[in-house]
Amino acid sequence: MSNEGSLLPRYILMQKTLLSSLRLKDVLDAAVMQFVELGGGAKVAIFLSDNESLSLKLMAGKGYSPESLEQMKVLPFSAETLLKYVVQKRAAVTAVPDSAPDLSRAVMMREGSAGQIALPLISSNLLVGGVLMDVNNVSLLKYVDFLSQVSEVTSLAIANSILFGRSEYERERLGTLYKTSCALSNNALQANDVLQIAADTALVLGNTPNCAILLYDGPNNAFQLAAYKGLEGKSLKAFDLGVRDTIAGSCLRSGKTEYIGDGAREPFGMPKATGGANFNSVIALPLFFQQQPLGVIEVFSTDKRAFHREQIDLLESLALQVSSALKMALTHESVAANSIIDVHTGLYNRLHFEDTLGREIERSNRHHHELGLVVLDIDHLGTLNEHLGQEKGDEAIRYVASTIKSSLRDIDIVCRIGGEEFGVILPETSATACADVAERVRARIRSENVPGIGTVTVSMGAAAFPLNAENAENLLNAASEAADIAKYEGRDRVKAAETGKVAQSGPIAWAELAKQAKLSVLNERQANQQSRLTVAPEYATWMTKQPDLVKKKGGDD
Repeated sequence: MSNEGSLLPRYILMQKTLLSSLRLKDVLDAAVMQFVELGGGAKVAIFLSDNESLSLKLMAGKGYSPESLEQMKVLPFSAETLLKYVVQKRAAVTAVPDSAPDLSRAVMMREGSAGQIALPLISSNLLVGGVLMDVNNVSLLKYVDFLSQVSEVTSLAIANSILFGRSEYERERLGTLYKTSCALSNNALQANDVLQIAADTALVLGNTPNCAILLYDGPNNAFQLAAYKGLEGKSLKAFDLGVRDTIAGSCLRSGKTEYIGDGAREPFGMPKATGGANFNSVIALPLFFQQQPLGVIEVFSTDKRAFHREQIDLLESLALQVSSALKMALTHESVAANSIIDVHTGLYNRLHFEDTLGREIERSNRHHHELGLVVLDIDHLGTLNEHLGQEKGDEAIRYVASTIKSSLRDIDIVCRIGGEEFGVILPETSATACADVAERVRARIRSENVPGIGTVTVSMGAAAFPLNAENAENLLNAASEAADIAKYEGRDRVKAAETGKVAQSGPIAWAELAKQAKLSVLNERQANQQSRLTVAPEYATWMTKQPDLVKKKGGDD
């Protein structure tokens, strides 16, 4: 900025560049590059204000070291930086290292800066965010007034892009809600159809991969898990389906939406996300038809403060539509019958699986019969969802379910026990026969070319009672460990459990091998889950009521 005569042309160029796009990312990138140029190669970071968490979140930057970027990723309004005074005074602030607040001084020392400039981003008297510049020449600090004018243009461009992104986001969600309304208006829908449509739509409107639909069982005053997505199958035991002390029960009693995750209360009695992560936010939406309680839709997120008012409004509209369609469907069906069926595949669900496995083991023990158990997991389903879309992932799940079902005897019990996991109970089947059946099913699944997907493979674990275990819990653990090891050893294979009375065949103890395999599977699932949650709607929460951080004139000091 040594040539002051060039300021006006560059200022005009910046206006044109900033206002040429309505995409938030484009505007932020253009703003960063222009501030870098105007600052003579300054290091620049742009933050947006999050007034729910009272913090500034780093949205774009250039020139800073990874350490500084990590340190500035989220800055509370009260953090000791120049931006603290920007938030309080709504005015530009400058400093050199000796006079800077602690955190700003640490950044300047790390970056070797001669000085730092903090600029407010304000639109319609609302704090949008702030700009931080680390300059190499202290003389650039005298241009703070000019840079403040540039930040006003930047504020306008960012505010416009946020409004545009918000309108596009709402338009997309309203389109989804309209399509759902059309689908639910079909009088021929069965309860399973309604539940699947409701679950799929709730994920889109809530911008999350995790939800559950609970149906209310009036005679027993309890809930039944009728449908779910993105939940860890093994964690369903911890899912409190009671009415008295649960968010679902409170929601049904009040007839109003309940939200946990705003920092006031921690979610409790919840299952876990696929991969084992805990939920930090949950919305419960009541399903009523003419004062009759039908159930609750619960939408989960692993993030805190995950759901905004706009999302909740759309989910409440969905709940009203689902209530009417569900009542119509349930008029012709039994709630009890549906409570043991997985709505996406038509197979029995995990609750029925666990009850049946216990009964079958008792019967086998009483009649001195053997019992086989197979646990299988679809390979690379997370990658398939990421690259081809969740609809194709659901198709792969249904293909595997139908292939298993058509490959077995009528007396065999096939269940979906998790998002991508299936359990097969084989009455009167030895360990050897169990492994043979598993291999036949694996080969048949692999042999087909699924339209739009290609080859689907599965990893399978086989175990038998009483050879590998003498009770239901240990038998399921043995088969699950074998399935994890099958994945760990390369996928698309069958692994027979080496527990109980079976001698170990490898150099590594079975327990240690199972531990390593389980850790590997969990790490992969968590990585896949994280990759699907990196994209967030392009609108900020600064449009909500601003916190009163500026003291009124004449107030106490």
